Amino acid sequence: MTPTFVLLHGLTFDRRMWEPVAEALPAGADVLALDLPGHGATPPLFERGLEPVADWVHDAVTAAGIEAPIVVGHSIAGPIATIYAFQHPAAGVVSVDVSLHFEPFAAGLRAARQQLAGDGFAAAWGTFQESMQMDRVPDEHRELIRAGDHASQQVVLSYQADLLERPLAEVAGERDRGLDRLRAMELPYLAIFGDPIDPAERTWYAEALPQARVEVWPVGHHFPQLADPRRFADRLVEFARLTQPAATL
Repeated sequence: MTPTFVLLHGLTFDRRMWEPVAEALPAGADVLALDLPGHGATPPLFERGLEPVADWVHDAVTAAGIEAPIVVGHSIAGPIATIYAFQHPAAGVVSVDVSLHFEPFAAGLRAARQQLAGDGFAAAWGTFQESMQMDRVPDEHRELIRAGDHASQQVVLSYQADLLERPLAEVAGERDRGLDRLRAMELPYLAIFGDPIDPAERTWYAEALPQARVEVWPVGHHFPQLADPRRFADRLVEFARLTQPAATL
C-alpha cells in the first residue's frame, strides 16, 4: 500500500502550487495538500517558529485519518517536513530546494533582521523573492505562485523566528539531534535542488544524514516541482517504493 503524500508549500505561497503535481500522480494516489497556518484559508498560529507548524500539520494529518505519510515540503516546508519526521510517524521526507544546513542562510537573514522587522520589510523581503527567480517558472504554472506576491510581514517573521530570535547554536543543536534520530531510523530522505549546490553541501548531507539522496534538477529557479510536474510526480512514486517493506513490493 502506497503511503499518502502530504504536500506542504513554501513561505508566502499556498497549496495551489501543488495542483500540477497532484494531477500528475497516478490515479488513486492518496494526496493531502494543506494551506499552512497564515496562508490561504488557514489562520495563523499564536506560537512562533517551525515546530508549532509541524505539530499543526500532524493534527491535520491525524484528522484526515493518515498514519505515516510521506511528507513533501517546498522551501521552508522542507525543514517543517523534517521536524515532522523527528517527532511523528512518517514513511519518508522529500525536501524541495532548501538546505537543512541553514547556517549560511541564517547569516544573511540575520543581517536583514532590522529591515525585515521594520518599515523596510517590503524591500528586504523583495531581495529574497528575487533570488527565487519566479519569472522563470513556466507560464502555465506561474499563476499558482502569485500568493507569494503578497507577503505578510507578520507571517514571515513568525516562520523565521527560530533563525531571527533564538541562539543559532540552540536551533542547530535541535536539528542535529533530530537528524541523529532519522539517521538511526534510516528514514528514507530525498532532497531536490533547483540549482547546482556546492560540493561541501553534499559532504554535509553525507555526514549528517547518510541515507539522504541529494539530487540537482538545474531548472534555474526555486520551484523544480513546477518546471516538470510529471517528472516530479514520477519521482515521488519512485521514492514511495523505497518506503515500503520488502514484502509489499
